[in-house]
Amino acid sequence: MDVFGVGRRRSGGQTGRAAARCLQERTPRGIRMPVQMKFAALIVCLAQPSYAQDDVIVPFPAVRFVEEAPDQPQRLGPLWGVRSEGAAGTYLKVPAGFEAPLHSHTADYRAIVVKGTWSHWVPGGGEARGEPLPVGSYWTQTADEPHKDACISAGECIILLINDNPYLTVLEQ
Repeated sequence: MDVFGVGRRRSGGQTGRAAARCLQERTPRGIRMPVQMKFAALIVCLAQPSYAQDDVIVPFPAVRFVEEAPDQPQRLGPLWGVRSEGAAGTYLKVPAGFEAPLHSHTADYRAIVVKGTWSHWVPGGGEARGEPLPVGSYWTQTADEPHKDACISAGECIILLINDNPYLTVLEQ
């Protein structure tokens, strides 16, 4: 099980191939290293957590959606990491017709529409409304820039949010 109690994982940390690649990157070309130095470099490589966890499988029905804020319709489905603490991937699910108030985030993020048609725009940049973003569409958003989002399809919308740094939502006043 992963940290959220869903999916399965066969191994954590560096795999043999990833450790070998790490070791190769740390071995200067054309220089012969004593076995002890290679062994020390290998230990360093094995001790590093890998960015992508190996063999994590999370069927969509197993994703546990929780409320983002009390009395709000949006739901979050964590896939990896904890977005308020660092690198993470999180589904955001909202009902049809939902429009988020003007808000910003404490970290840059990348997003992909998984279900429905989304709209994303930056009113401060002169946009009155964003263009329709169907399934498969992608956008990025810089930290601390006020923007708006809306689910403009007849059914619910789900987007995948990916952040590398601690990520919180801040409502603009």
